Amino acid sequence: MLAYSTTSPLRYSAVSRQSALPRFALILLVLSALFVQCQEAPPDASPLVYVGTENAVARRPSTGCAFRYAIANTYSRLDNNTQREAIRAGLGVWQRLSPNVGFLELVDRPELTVRFADPSVVQAQAVQVPVGLVRGSALTVSALRQESNGSYAILLNSAYDWDPGALTKAVAYQAGVFLGMTSSSETGSLMSPLFVGQAVAPSKTDSLAINKLYTAPCKDLTSVSFLPCSLKVNNLITKTIKLDKQGTIAIKASGFINIGFFVSASGPEGKIDGGLGGGSLAPYNIVPDMFHAALMYKVDNELTWQYWSDKRTFQTNGRQYIDITFEVNDNDKGNNSGAYDVVIDYQ
Repeated sequence: MLAYSTTSPLRYSAVSRQSALPRFALILLVLSALFVQCQEAPPDASPLVYVGTENAVARRPSTGCAFRYAIANTYSRLDNNTQREAIRAGLGVWQRLSPNVGFLELVDRPELTVRFADPSVVQAQAVQVPVGLVRGSALTVSALRQESNGSYAILLNSAYDWDPGALTKAVAYQAGVFLGMTSSSETGSLMSPLFVGQAVAPSKTDSLAINKLYTAPCKDLTSVSFLPCSLKVNNLITKTIKLDKQGTIAIKASGFINIGFFVSASGPEGKIDGGLGGGSLAPYNIVPDMFHAALMYKVDNELTWQYWSDKRTFQTNGRQYIDITFEVNDNDKGNNSGAYDVVIDYQ
């Protein structure tokens, strides 16, 4: 017969519990450690900056609609192509919003210059940021400044860690101020000074505002040249030029046109006679008393051709635009080859 003790199970249970408690405590400790490790750390402040001051005073720089710009220097921590494309995108977004306004990259006498500058020049300042969970303050990393010559500069803090998105945003915002746009509290707007890494895209408000400012078609973007203007002349050609200042216009010309076997090559001063073939070339001239194949021009509504070699300069006389027409003094150009290289610029 098997004896059964009523105390044995109780003793076993007590011993089991005593040995299990340390193991249970150890498991709790391990689980607690894992739980702490799995918790996300408090989020860092967003990569937030102010690309401009909220109280930026917007003003149209002129009655123009096509603005010349230049990129003055480069940023050391981005390759040249990437940063230039980012800057161009920041300017070009306004032209996509309105066909009546745009920017032309012309390095001579720009109305707007984009420049990376020391923070002290940018006058970078910390701005308190009460947005969402973002802690601390945000740095102002760009500014728009009028230069002593009347042109403007977009100044970009060279100490800031620029990426293409931030660069495009800063340039788009400051270009908007340059065009006459005002700051916006709408985070998705190009004119919001706040940048938290969002995609740089215009809002409906941006589109309405820029099209309200620029309502007339902008011929300066399509059919107008700016000085200096270079062209090849071997036939009748006309250019409309917008003058950004008053003074004296100079025409420089060089190169040769081959005007046949007997006459050979001629420079822009023209040929006196028929060379090896002899004889007068006057019957082949558009203007009989001017040298054959000479460069000649008219400004606006002039009735007679000006001989370039005698009159290489003329005055702007208060005009904002000029139409200048060039021609080669030869009424039979069928066997000509080559062209004169002509440069029109301020003296």
